[in-house]
Amino acid sequence: MGSGRDKRKKVKGKKPGAGADKTDRKTERNEEKRSRRLERAAQGGEDDIDALLAAFKLKDERHSRVEVQEGCAAPSPRVYASFTPIPSQKENEVILFGGEWYDSDKDKTYVYNDLYVLNVEKQTWKRIISPNGPLPRTSHQAVCTRTALWVWGGEFTSLNQEKFRHYNDMWRLNLADWTWENIPSKGGPSPRSGHRMILHGKRIILVGGFYDSGRDTKYYNDVWSFDLEELKWAPLGPKPGQNAPPPRGGHQLALNGDQLFIFGGYHVKKEAPDPDSFMPKRGKKGDDEDEGKGVIHEDVWVLDLKTLAFERLKKQGMAPNPRTAFGMVTHKKRAVLFGGILDQEGKGDRLFSELFNELYQFNLDNRRWFPVALRPPKKSKAEQEAAAAEEQAQQEQEQQAEQQQAGGGSSGGAAAGGAADQQQQQQQQQQGSGLPPGVRPEMHAMLQRMLAEKGGALHAAAARIQANYRGYRVRQAYKTYKLGGEISELLYSPATYGIDFSAKDMIKPRARAAPMMCVLRNTLWLLGGQVEIAHTDIVLDDLWSLDLNKLDGWRCVKENTVGEDAFRELSSDEWETGSDSE
Repeated sequence: MGSGRDKRKKVKGKKPGAGADKTDRKTERNEEKRSRRLERAAQGGEDDIDALLAAFKLKDERHSRVEVQEGCAAPSPRVYASFTPIPSQKENEVILFGGEWYDSDKDKTYVYNDLYVLNVEKQTWKRIISPNGPLPRTSHQAVCTRTALWVWGGEFTSLNQEKFRHYNDMWRLNLADWTWENIPSKGGPSPRSGHRMILHGKRIILVGGFYDSGRDTKYYNDVWSFDLEELKWAPLGPKPGQNAPPPRGGHQLALNGDQLFIFGGYHVKKEAPDPDSFMPKRGKKGDDEDEGKGVIHEDVWVLDLKTLAFERLKKQGMAPNPRTAFGMVTHKKRAVLFGGILDQEGKGDRLFSELFNELYQFNLDNRRWFPVALRPPKKSKAEQEAAAAEEQAQQEQEQQAEQQQAGGGSSGGAAAGGAADQQQQQQQQQQGSGLPPGVRPEMHAMLQRMLAEKGGALHAAAARIQANYRGYRVRQAYKTYKLGGEISELLYSPATYGIDFSAKDMIKPRARAAPMMCVLRNTLWLLGGQVEIAHTDIVLDDLWSLDLNKLDGWRCVKENTVGEDAFRELSSDEWETGSDSE
């Protein structure tokens, strides 16, 4: 019975390992075919999304095992990456994944999928090369548990930013061996980027985001929950007709128990066509290419994760002015905000961007905004004595110079005595007029005349000083000394109102949009961000830290290495412009 082929097998018998060899050869041939398909697919142009992603897959498959490069160079400049602290016992490491970089010289955008770990204590980087991981992405989100980093969503763009690919895949990076896993998760949120995620117990909460197909852009306000044990998505709302935040992307989240706070965000509002006109409207420079109007949200919403009810909060306290692309972290019972950008309309159709570098905090209990005041670190006794001696010496030099000027340059005792009498007389006049020490009546009168000039430089300086300092004593000064009336003492006697100019002179990060921020223990860490100079985007790579308990000033851990020539040229241009206008 049976075919001759079966009989021949019986006669010859089976060679040991023949089946395994055949399987290996078949697997090898399949891999070769797959590689050839990827190579053919990777032959597209700069605007071919599939070709670019196929090239990344081909490059990734050349790595067969995890490789850890200790003590490597710092990552290249990038923005919109995830910067996620590892909640270990030491709390000294942050994971940086993905992001993008805009090359202004070539007008191309590069998207990454590389993985770095920063040790904030040693201030060293290590690069993790792990095969079979996520494709390059930017504007994704990541949260970290004690055992894994979870990454969801994001987008990939072609080099010329003509085409986009949005993701809705979930990835898990196992921290024990740095291996990636693609977690199947059906029935979850649609592909998007610009969303936000936060860890709530044993689940991930996802809010909002947007999707850009190149032809149409859609913003979301939906809320989802991902169970980290069952690996399943569940929608949390909002229900039809429910009071809820408008759709948005680029917002921020903070958690206080079961209260989820949603801050700000951005969306593009489609402008309805004018029925009385056959000509299409021209969008202003800075509007999206879809002829939409950018809308910045200033609101704060809170979602009760037990009842799933939304509440819009009233703006209380001293809130930041409107902005988007700001960074935010949660520290204890407060959300800390830094940076951001605001596009404003100038003359004609021109737009100009204003960047920020102030710190604000939102108290999650009483739900009020406050500016964060930094205090210079306390000086030691020796430093205080040295500073006092230096100040006294400077005062003596100024007195000697005034005496020489009053005496016509003579060194005689009579001239010196006359100068001393004149100085004493001036002090008595100041005391009688109620002027602060060091302010002569003629100086007071001159300042009054200069401030009467509404467009003058001193008037602008007074307005800037008053705009930058806030507080109870300054508000008192506003009521007593009004611009246009009596001279504001803030110009020449800030100490009278409790203003410490030493805090103003403390170093701090350059104003920027999209800073990457996280908190380890009680220290805020800030990496990079983006600025705009002469309509050119520059991505920063500096690293800063701030003790959120002491608030004793920013510390620059790594200087910026990108675009410094442009910053110097900008400063020079501003100085020349100011000099010409005088």
